[in-house]
Amino acid sequence: MIIAITDESGGIEKSILAGRLAASRALAGRKVLLLDADPRQGAMAQAKNMHDMAMHGSPTRPRLMARAISAKGLQPELEHLVTCYHDIVIDSEGRDSMGSRSALIAARVLVVPPNGVVDGAAQAGLARRIAYARSINPELRVLLATDTQAAPAHALAAQIPLARVVSLGQLYCAVFNLPR
Repeated sequence: MIIAITDESGGIEKSILAGRLAASRALAGRKVLLLDADPRQGAMAQAKNMHDMAMHGSPTRPRLMARAISAKGLQPELEHLVTCYHDIVIDSEGRDSMGSRSALIAARVLVVPPNGVVDGAAQAGLARRIAYARSINPELRVLLATDTQAAPAHALAAQIPLARVVSLGQLYCAVFNLPR
């Protein structure tokens, strides 16, 4: 399964969420690759932090592979990597780019982190990107994660057909279609 994490702001929440989803899935016994397709490489920093915590006494250490990838290399590389891993989590670039579009087109699930898209212009831009991706990948599920500030997520959901707003506590089950 390919899961893309994106927003319009490119904030650290996106990278944290990508790292946590990948680590949770790896702890569940899956072979997982965390791909950092954002030039800021926040997901790589998250993977390094998880590795460092495991080395310093954390009882659980997810078996998680992580690597940075350029936007140009994303699409051809995904075709190869999908046969090597159970799950691939992509920390996609926040802005509209070739790499971001490639991630959305390849993904089965798109997750937008809380507070990732708050203003109207950003919401409209992300809604257009998702509509484009769905014109090629009509099966793309869109999950808008929310914490205590649910209003921006619901406003964005109104612009994206079949988008679902989920709390952070329910996100893992929603992404992987597991019973709560």
